[in-house]
Amino acid sequence: MAASHRQPAGILFVLSSLFLTISGEVLFNKGTSEVRINFPLMKIQLPDDLNFPYFGQKYHTVYISRDGFVSFSEYARYVSSRKFTERDSKNVNAAEDYPFIAPFYYGGADLGSTLTGNSLYKGKIFYNVLMKGNQGQRELREIGRNVSSSIPGVSSFDPTYALVVTWEKVTDQYNTGILKCTDEPGRMCQDNTFQAVITTDGKQSFAIFNYQEMNIQLPPRDSNYQAGFNGGFGRGWSSAIALQRVRNITQYQASDRLGRYIYQINEERIITGGCNNPDGILEAVPDFAGLLGGKVVEVTGPCFLSGRSYSLVFGNSRREKSENCITEDYGNTMMKVRCEIPMLTERGQVPVFMKANDGKLEYNTTITIVMPNVLPPEDYVQLVDSGPGSRWNETSASSLRLQWNSRVLSNHSSAKVKITLRGYREDRKSWDLTIPLKTESIPNSVQGFQFNPQDVNCDENCQNYEVGVIEVKLDDPRMANKYRTLRSRPTPLAWLINKAMVAKQGQSWPSNKCQAWYAKDMMDTSWLRSLPACPCNLHQALVDFGRWQKDPVCHLDSRTPDNCALHFTAVHCVRSVRPNNYGAGNQCCYRADGTLIYSEDSYQGSTPDRSHLWGAAPYNTPNLARAKVPAMSHSIHDIMPFYYCCLLTNDCDKYMSLRPTRSCTEYWSPKQAMVYGQGNVRMFDNTWYYVCGEGDFILLQSTMLTIEGRFQKSPFSPNYNSTILTDVGIRAGNDVIEVKMKGPNADRSKRVLDVLVNGEYQFFDNGPLRRRDFTDAVLINSDDPSNTMESNVTVVTNSGVGIQVAEKDQRLCLLVMIPPKFVSKGLLGNWNNNSDDDLTPRGSNYPLLNTSPQTIYSQFVFSWAITKNKDTSTIVPFPVYATNKTTMCFAHNQPNSQCNGDAACNHDYWTTMNMTIAIDTLRMSAHHQRLQENRQAERSCGLLDVPMSIKSNYNYSLGNKVTLTGCRKGTLSGTKEYTCVATGKDLSTQSWSPEVTASCGEIEQANIGMIIGIVVAIAVILIIAIAVAVVLKKKRKGSMRSRERKKDTMQDVEQYSKVAQREPKL
Repeated sequence: MAASHRQPAGILFVLSSLFLTISGEVLFNKGTSEVRINFPLMKIQLPDDLNFPYFGQKYHTVYISRDGFVSFSEYARYVSSRKFTERDSKNVNAAEDYPFIAPFYYGGADLGSTLTGNSLYKGKIFYNVLMKGNQGQRELREIGRNVSSSIPGVSSFDPTYALVVTWEKVTDQYNTGILKCTDEPGRMCQDNTFQAVITTDGKQSFAIFNYQEMNIQLPPRDSNYQAGFNGGFGRGWSSAIALQRVRNITQYQASDRLGRYIYQINEERIITGGCNNPDGILEAVPDFAGLLGGKVVEVTGPCFLSGRSYSLVFGNSRREKSENCITEDYGNTMMKVRCEIPMLTERGQVPVFMKANDGKLEYNTTITIVMPNVLPPEDYVQLVDSGPGSRWNETSASSLRLQWNSRVLSNHSSAKVKITLRGYREDRKSWDLTIPLKTESIPNSVQGFQFNPQDVNCDENCQNYEVGVIEVKLDDPRMANKYRTLRSRPTPLAWLINKAMVAKQGQSWPSNKCQAWYAKDMMDTSWLRSLPACPCNLHQALVDFGRWQKDPVCHLDSRTPDNCALHFTAVHCVRSVRPNNYGAGNQCCYRADGTLIYSEDSYQGSTPDRSHLWGAAPYNTPNLARAKVPAMSHSIHDIMPFYYCCLLTNDCDKYMSLRPTRSCTEYWSPKQAMVYGQGNVRMFDNTWYYVCGEGDFILLQSTMLTIEGRFQKSPFSPNYNSTILTDVGIRAGNDVIEVKMKGPNADRSKRVLDVLVNGEYQFFDNGPLRRRDFTDAVLINSDDPSNTMESNVTVVTNSGVGIQVAEKDQRLCLLVMIPPKFVSKGLLGNWNNNSDDDLTPRGSNYPLLNTSPQTIYSQFVFSWAITKNKDTSTIVPFPVYATNKTTMCFAHNQPNSQCNGDAACNHDYWTTMNMTIAIDTLRMSAHHQRLQENRQAERSCGLLDVPMSIKSNYNYSLGNKVTLTGCRKGTLSGTKEYTCVATGKDLSTQSWSPEVTASCGEIEQANIGMIIGIVVAIAVILIIAIAVAVVLKKKRKGSMRSRERKKDTMQDVEQYSKVAQREPKL
């Protein structure tokens, strides 16, 4: 079963002798109301205006069971065969899986029963309802204080409702039925006394488990007595206390009392509060941060003792340590600390360790580290562009200004900050340069700072740094709010080193930097050879989402003014998802007419990256030739050379010569299959059929990837005589992904999909977390940023397969895009461009001759069903086993005129009699057709390779004519007009005609004297002009970009409509 709680390996269990033991009554007031019946369960109705949020859903009624749990369904029972810690519940239907909260899930003895010897069983269950305004006001406040003092991220919980349920001296049926216990000495019943408190304010909810006595011996064999939280209806189980520790649970301290355990339970991910819980779980809230650190996380783990200091250690191969954490004293024990995340050099799921500085304790968990450019503006220091002479990318700025949001740092009016420069060195993978920009602290409330770069001293060591950040750091970490330290995005440090570099090398030092980089970089260009070829046009780039994803700083959906700042002739760029073995990546950019921009043609062209922008795991390799630190290695090896060669000097051709665009002549587009509507399937070779039986089926199977799909009658409209896709399971390498549609009984107000990776619920509703990286897959929220419903999830696998799962009109849709040469089988078929063999049953070499719906289902579809009789492991828990009997297979021979001949539309109409549904299906069929058209191979001759030439257009596709009109440098000679012509029928058989003989040759020797004279005469003017151009470049950038794009859109722009220029979202 899918677990929603992390169980970190390698946790050190700390003996109770180390605990700060607090004596006192562990139970809250049990009240006087008593549960006197076994079945049906005792019903407790919540107030009309109150919802109880639990496990991502909302409830209005709770039920009390003798079996040690509080349920949200009257049908919940103790089932001796259920082991909720087992993920794969093969014998349980999800519809029979009920939500409950269990301090001790066990087979309780019947209340009011008679024991052996005719003595009365004395076990009792009490309950106490606490609400504001009734007699339980004091207890309610005490519960609120317990929660606030123990749950990370919760500072002042004010509950409006609590239900206290106490199981007093209860025993189990094993004692009464097998051991024949009595109330006489020697045969006394083993009994337990424990309590569950569930409390809420209508938005957040919490559970407190209190254990006073736990004497029941666990039954022999495989006992399933346990404590935890069941989401119900196949939504997962989260353990509270490990089974082997339940017996001694009263001896452990997990809060301010021995035997008390506190949890946050409103979301699918259960958060463990308190300290020194028996499972040693470290919790950190929030559970994500940016690569550059500075964020404050609240952490629970050990009980934090006086006189000891604690810190967090982050990372895999390289361990980065936080400063000492700040403890928060809540009464007699300290259960939470606040820690600042340090600057890191790896991203994704990063391990975190909690250590006391004497090294005696160690807890761990993971935290998601994201790229700096995905954080919102208030989460970093803004480097202000104040015009010429005051820009951070200038070498001789006279004044630089920065600003920040003071409330992100602190709400204290007296808070002060220090302004510091931090420099990064690639050879050390370290931020080891620290230069104060102001010696004394300034008030945080000023929210800005301005300084003269000439006043900043840069010594010999400082001159080795090229990239850095500006940080604003609170003096007193106790005053920190969301961040203790805010940092800017990485920025060039030419303004810092300029004064010293001019003194050493003169004004030409940027050109010297470019020359030195060029000489070093050209020594090894082997990394270029294994890069993926660029898609030939924008359509292909958008469709191929398994291998290419949009560039975060240059894409069609951007609304930022600096979009495509370094590629201002482009409207969209994509980056290869996976780095090659060198840690390098490719970038491909496109004009408004959809053509690929070659770096040989434009300084704003498609330039590969020696270091992938997103880094490459393992991130901290010592080999500088394979630099893989996210963002920073790319800044050093790709951005700074562009800065020196293209922005500060006129040596851009050198840069472009070492960053040549990978020609699209070697690109081969992917192919798609889809599942949509009422069970409709479009296979890779375009065969259509529909799944007319319920169950779990293998959609795609390969050595690297397996995709399962669950087809069921619609839970929203069960009267429809057809199936829909409800769940998708994906096994990609070491990662197991589940995407499930929330049903009509679920809370769909925030999310309509449940997404789990490796058994843990994942949430994508926070902007920086719209992308999550795992070992063998990347998950991306593909919804528009304005859509917060999490209805569209993209999965990108290491094998280059792109998978989109989306909820549309209360039905799941699935799009699978596979790269060339990808070998697979299953209900989506195999890609061999032969649709005749698509409907070949599993294990057979012969396709079906009879293609009636019933035959397709019974002989082809059912052959890929997951059944109990086959040795198959399911991906989606609570499997639905298909049978070969179904009543939903019909041939619909009468066409509906509104379906325009579309078979899927016609099928959906006749099985639902709902024209709205049928038209939605028709739109999906049209979407599939557009994808077919957009991914079509383009016959291209590739770059018309005449270095330094100026061309009439840059469309290199078959049949297009290109005229050379001049040269950027040198003199044009040779043939000037060329046409891309076919030399055969194959997609790769085309070339330029006539054979390319043109060149931009050297300037004629006869003109050298005159040219030298001209150059000498205007040298000073050129230097001044270049300097002015650099300074004014950004000022003009907005209008310049607008003019360039207007110019570029004059040709073929109509064919790229607004809709077509978007990613292929379902």
